[in-house]
Amino acid sequence: MANPAQATEPLCDALAGLGGAAEALRRGQPAAGVHLARTARAALPRGPIQAQATAILALALLRTQGPAEAEETFAAALAAPELDLTPSMRGVLERARRPADRPAEDRSGRVTPEPTGPERLQRAELLLQQGQPASALAEAELAAASSPPAPAAPATLLQAIALAALGRLDEASELALPLSESGEAGVRRGANWLLARAASRAGRTGEATARYASVAEGQALVPGLGERRSRDLADESAYLSAWLWYDAGQFGRAVSRLDAFARARPASPRAADARWFAAWASFRTGDRRAAQARLQRLESGPLADAALYWHGRLSGSRERLRRAAIAGGDGWYGWLARRRLAQLRAPAPPWPAIDLPAQPGSSSPGPSQLGEAVALLSFGWREAALQELESKAQRGTERATVLDICRLATFAGEPALALRVARDLLGQARSSERWLYPAPFEELLPAVSRATGLDAALLLALVRRESGFSPEARSLAGALGLGQLLPSTADRLGALTGLATAPALGLGDPATNLPLAALYLGLLRDRFGNDAAALAAYNAGPAAPAAWIGSRAAMPLDEWVENVPYKETRTYVKAVLSAREVYRRLEGLPPLLDPAALVTAPGEGVAF
Repeated sequence: MANPAQATEPLCDALAGLGGAAEALRRGQPAAGVHLARTARAALPRGPIQAQATAILALALLRTQGPAEAEETFAAALAAPELDLTPSMRGVLERARRPADRPAEDRSGRVTPEPTGPERLQRAELLLQQGQPASALAEAELAAASSPPAPAAPATLLQAIALAALGRLDEASELALPLSESGEAGVRRGANWLLARAASRAGRTGEATARYASVAEGQALVPGLGERRSRDLADESAYLSAWLWYDAGQFGRAVSRLDAFARARPASPRAADARWFAAWASFRTGDRRAAQARLQRLESGPLADAALYWHGRLSGSRERLRRAAIAGGDGWYGWLARRRLAQLRAPAPPWPAIDLPAQPGSSSPGPSQLGEAVALLSFGWREAALQELESKAQRGTERATVLDICRLATFAGEPALALRVARDLLGQARSSERWLYPAPFEELLPAVSRATGLDAALLLALVRRESGFSPEARSLAGALGLGQLLPSTADRLGALTGLATAPALGLGDPATNLPLAALYLGLLRDRFGNDAAALAAYNAGPAAPAAWIGSRAAMPLDEWVENVPYKETRTYVKAVLSAREVYRRLEGLPPLLDPAALVTAPGEGVAF
């Protein structure tokens, strides 16, 4: 007779894989969900659990390959007699599924009718809100041709919003322009929002601010955006109608518009940003006294670290720089303040003491309240153990248990989970920094660092920001893996290195992704000459930072970063450079950040 343990082990593995597939979908990793669900489905016997695997596989295929490729699997899930779907679950599957050219049959054998235009329109809205603009575009295009057809104006607007989400803003503008005078308030508002974005991108500041102001005055729900996003559109548009003057370099006008926004909307989540840019606009006009007065009013709010640093920087106040170092901690302004104090030969405040007796992962983890996860790890069922740890990581969990979750995740070789739990439940503290700043790939990283000449701490900081150390990470734009490389970028890098096959095929493998990401960053570093500009180019592409440097050459580094026009890129550069300094400090290495270093014009080099 076969060993019962050996007989049940494949089933347990399949069940663990099925749980992993569901978790991968929840975490936004559908490619991993496809692999896990397909493997589990093949290993499970026919029955309700296998039918559940089929349903999960259908959803994962929809998110990775599109409706047509997922259709057959959806049909199998909906027709499975073993799967006792609740009405809500059946509705989810039916709404997500795009019918094929031929009608499908439901469980009773009845033909499922083709969706009507309004139904396709609802599906397009749902897909947009789920971050699937390509599928939403297809549904919106079909909506107008269905029987009965969807209303023309909302269907056209949804097509325009989907095109904008796909980066095809010019095409979106062509569709939106006739709708900007629509008699339907929500359609008109959505069209003006898209046209404001297009005008802003093209540098037509007057048109952009006027259109944003009209969007801010309205309250109508915009088709495709949902109720919450439509409500926020008024505040966002009012802010942008003021801030775009700053972005355009018209600082005097920006000061008055930003001040007016902050007075009119004091409870807005963007009010502090408006006051900050009003202060910075005053500085850019040369009025340092006004800038310092505005910064002083921000020193007790959410932007205290930034306000203290720049007030101290402009006034030469060492006390303000010390306060900025404390308020900023391990963040960008904390490091800037410490480096400025060092250049002034002034003492910086000491770092808080670490309150953990041992480094995570230095010994086997204790059981705490996580006995089941420990047992699963001891049996070698890593994925199931990680799922158990994830389920235990909830708000309100005792701190000691959270620390043990981080230790176990590190022990299991899953730094992404430890990082996520520490960030969400422990926060920025010396006691949690070894999980907030993990250092995996101990065998791979030194070789990559030597080959590219890049600081290993910089590479860790880059991967931490790009993917949170998850090799399966995939962005809505299709960027993959640790360094979030686009397949097209990976192919071009592969051609440079002489690889025989397209490296995009292996971007989920750290041994492929990390060297390519480092190569790309190294090429950008060679062209731009400093880490800050290279990181800006990594995030936004090389063309935009080259233009920024051309118009702002010879600026000190701290001032240049503050003037990066794209908020996402500005935040990205600050986050990666400050994380690099944390990694160096944890290794006992001196800091590299020099806020006074001048940013020089870029040379020739990589342009993709």
